[in-house]
Amino acid sequence: MKKVFLTTVVALLSAVLGFAQESEIRVPGGYQGFFEEGNLFHFDGESSVNLSTTHGFYFGGKTFVGVGFGAEFNNDYILVPFYTAVKYIACNKKSVSPVFHVRLGSYLGHGQGAYADGAVGVRFATAKDFALSILVGATYYDKFEGDDYWVPETSSYVSEGDIDFSGLSVRFGIEW
Repeated sequence: MKKVFLTTVVALLSAVLGFAQESEIRVPGGYQGFFEEGNLFHFDGESSVNLSTTHGFYFGGKTFVGVGFGAEFNNDYILVPFYTAVKYIACNKKSVSPVFHVRLGSYLGHGQGAYADGAVGVRFATAKDFALSILVGATYYDKFEGDDYWVPETSSYVSEGDIDFSGLSVRFGIEW
């Protein structure tokens, strides 16, 4: 997990520093939609896949405000976060730009509670209404109670206790 995370951080820094282009692009404006896919590496050593979509509007070409929902799942659990998102593009007139992203909301699914996500990354703009992005971030989910299950060998129930889905994430996104 540490190697994947560190490799991604190095790739992001290389992209910002090494591939920054001076060519101008048109400033984004109006409605935009996002789709992101990635992996969340939980602090307890597990991992899960996340998918999300966010829809909203750009204001002033640099600040995006929208709402969205997603799905976070592994072999045992599915969580569905609903959130409000704010995204800031540092250099909106460049093809390659740093981007900052914050999501706040709640989640439903196997449990329910608060949800928060903060990410930083690189946005690769190809046209006014299309861009690709790579983000690394930290995600917080309120802990939820795990399953109880029957163990025939011991003739007893076993509780998994509290499950913590919080962790570090790597995401790839498309903006249209």
